[in-house]
Amino acid sequence: MYKRLKSYAVVLLSAMMFSQSLANGTYAASTGVSDAAVFIFDKLGSIALKSNVNVKLIDMDILEQPSGNILIYTLSYSNGSSNSVAHVDYFSRVTTNGGSVIQGKPITREVTKKIIPPNSSQIVTYYVNIGKSTRLNGTKVTLFTWDFSSQDYQKKLGVFTIPASYSAVVPQGQSKEITMENLLVNIRAESLQRLKMNGKIYMRVGVSFTNLGKKVLSDTAYKAYLKSAGGSVFDLKLENVSGSFNVQSQEKKTVYYLTEVPSYMKTEQMILQFAQEDETLKIMLPVKSFKLPAVTTSDLAVANYAVKKISIKNNTVEMQLKSASVYSENDSAKWNLEFRLKNLGNKAITLPAYELTVKAAEGFSIPVDSKALENVTLKPLEEKIINLNADVPLELNQGKLQLQWTEPSVDDKVIFPTAQFNIPYSLENNNLMGQEYTVQNRYGKFMVKLVSYQRLPWDDTDQIVTNISIRNTGLTSVQLPSLKAIVKAGMSDQSSSAQIVTTNTQTSLAPNEATEIYVIAKVPYTYSFNQLKIVLQATSGDEVTKFLSMNTSSLNNVIHTIAVGETHQMNSLSKKAKVSERRTTTYNENSSNLIYTELEMINEEPRQSKQAQLVAYYKTPDNQFFKAVVSQSITPTSPNGKNLVTIWSKLPQGVSTSDLMLYIGEGIADGKLTDLGGTSTGFINSVKLALTPNTVIPHNNLTSVDLFPYNLSVANAAGTITEEKGTLDVVVNYSLSEKEDFEAGHYEHKLVLELIDPYGQSMEKTLELGADLPMGKNKSYLASFNSNFHKILRGGSIRINLYDEFQGHRMLLGGQSYPLTYISAEPKNSNSNGSSGN
Repeated sequence: MYKRLKSYAVVLLSAMMFSQSLANGTYAASTGVSDAAVFIFDKLGSIALKSNVNVKLIDMDILEQPSGNILIYTLSYSNGSSNSVAHVDYFSRVTTNGGSVIQGKPITREVTKKIIPPNSSQIVTYYVNIGKSTRLNGTKVTLFTWDFSSQDYQKKLGVFTIPASYSAVVPQGQSKEITMENLLVNIRAESLQRLKMNGKIYMRVGVSFTNLGKKVLSDTAYKAYLKSAGGSVFDLKLENVSGSFNVQSQEKKTVYYLTEVPSYMKTEQMILQFAQEDETLKIMLPVKSFKLPAVTTSDLAVANYAVKKISIKNNTVEMQLKSASVYSENDSAKWNLEFRLKNLGNKAITLPAYELTVKAAEGFSIPVDSKALENVTLKPLEEKIINLNADVPLELNQGKLQLQWTEPSVDDKVIFPTAQFNIPYSLENNNLMGQEYTVQNRYGKFMVKLVSYQRLPWDDTDQIVTNISIRNTGLTSVQLPSLKAIVKAGMSDQSSSAQIVTTNTQTSLAPNEATEIYVIAKVPYTYSFNQLKIVLQATSGDEVTKFLSMNTSSLNNVIHTIAVGETHQMNSLSKKAKVSERRTTTYNENSSNLIYTELEMINEEPRQSKQAQLVAYYKTPDNQFFKAVVSQSITPTSPNGKNLVTIWSKLPQGVSTSDLMLYIGEGIADGKLTDLGGTSTGFINSVKLALTPNTVIPHNNLTSVDLFPYNLSVANAAGTITEEKGTLDVVVNYSLSEKEDFEAGHYEHKLVLELIDPYGQSMEKTLELGADLPMGKNKSYLASFNSNFHKILRGGSIRINLYDEFQGHRMLLGGQSYPLTYISAEPKNSNSNGSSGN
């Protein structure tokens, strides 16, 4: 029979080991023999060896081998006498249906049985090599004893003849109880499948083992064979690479064996044979044979979303393809596959280094990166979610793909797939704005939603800002991992510019608690796209795993408008504030205009806190954006304290300032809100403020000049020209006050004092409020201007104009005329550089 094994080059797929011993010396003795076999052996009766000593034939089997087929038979001796009985006094011979007579010998394990004790029973198994004979029916077992009075010194005691109806094969659907490793085990042939892989045909035999003992059944030494109706025999090897399996006490486990067979071989009436090697005799001994069920054809593929149970180091592990989705990019179908793995065993296991391959109906095999499976360990009852990605050419049929999990190849073995999953065709979800979606990963179960999407300018590019909410729907707190983002805008990968921003330091979520994160990326401002994909990846050392994925075409750039006179509420953690426009005006110049806005920001935190660093742009009705400079206080603000935020930008001449909108947002840098005074790399939570630009009408007097937060009131002023001195001196009497309920950044406004003499000539002094003009009431300021007017002027009046100068641009605040006096006597002492008095 083994000639056929060599001819077909049977593929050894794994090793099966059965126990080295059988209980009580019974070789393949059973208590669950088929009813027909029990009846046949009982009908054969017993043979008396002598008074109160008899023997029965209780089993017979055969195993075909190249060196001659081995027949075993088991005799049960019963000694009812009060004396021991020696085996040496008796022997047996087998007569085949071909007429050959061979004396039986005990198998190695039985040779130590020399006597049958008084009042006891004993079972002994014998073997004979019957050459090429294969039939058991008609076989005879004859018992002899020594008789030195006869011619041949032996006496025939009786004969057992196997009837034509006898079969050693356990009928289909019936089980057999066999003692293995001193454990009673119920064995049953469950299934027979015909499989095709890589152009070859394999037979897959399913056998159930029910451990009826009280210990774990493991490391057995039986070998399994598949025998065809035509007599061909093939080695069967365990489907799993480890070559062993464990069966817990009282557990029933189905184990699968594989072998390669010729494609033309008939598969009806096939037999499963178990055998055990007698190492001393160097022969294989039959254990038991089972008739297999009718063959079925299977492609091994696991049905959509079904659970597949596999064995890893004798631990049962559940595998399930929980979800699959695909989208197209260039010439590839981008597949995302989410698997659930759960260890049902009682020991921790580490996943083998599986090789993953996508199988296409056209016969192509596409390798899949299995890095996500590296060194994955599952504790008992632990469940993990594994995300895999595959790129499949678009020209292949995406609706008939399968994913194979295969253990690493072993020399001289063809490894059958551990699992093969149908990949259900499902286009990637289009996540709608504001709608929650379920996400499950190794960290927990979450509901996620797209809160908002904004596209706004950033320098010479655009920034896209996506706000994502993550809510913990599990029953326990979840520690959020460190995250990084992959961002694809349309077909363009913008991940290199991506950053994730959180507005708080929260790293864990209690049940039903939510947090929000912002994903920011830069795109060319000319780039148009209608699809956005964001993948958040969890990072831990060198390990990178998928946390969640969002894909949306809901790219409405919604920027909330704050109407004139309304207040914008800022709600970032620890930075809650109300923001409103205080005033907007324009500084006009010949070359350019300067748009200037003051915002009032009120701290709504119950504690002193640093407010958000703002970022701002001015937008014209024809969608031109002008980046603005923002100045604000860098010191913490008290509860209900006010901040004055100044914002400005230079605009080309011809740009109308009447319909400008001010876009403001909270600056971000390094994954968080920008520290006050820091440099922002983007901004979030943007809104647009409708502005009310006001034109400053110059006052015709200087009794109340507004330079918020300062107010200047000029009580009077007088100019003097001293004979032969060459200067024009002006004394200004004033009061200067400041609204102190505002925090503000550096005050960049300057006060320009312009003096126009009676001849219309202009002279200027630039003054810094609070320094050149000290704060207080009834102050005086002396300014001296070089002049040779003393030679021609003898009196008249001067005009003083006050200007607000900001970033080189001026705005006339008001003007007033004051008297000019000529002093011909000795000149008074005066400070030509200007000074303050009182």
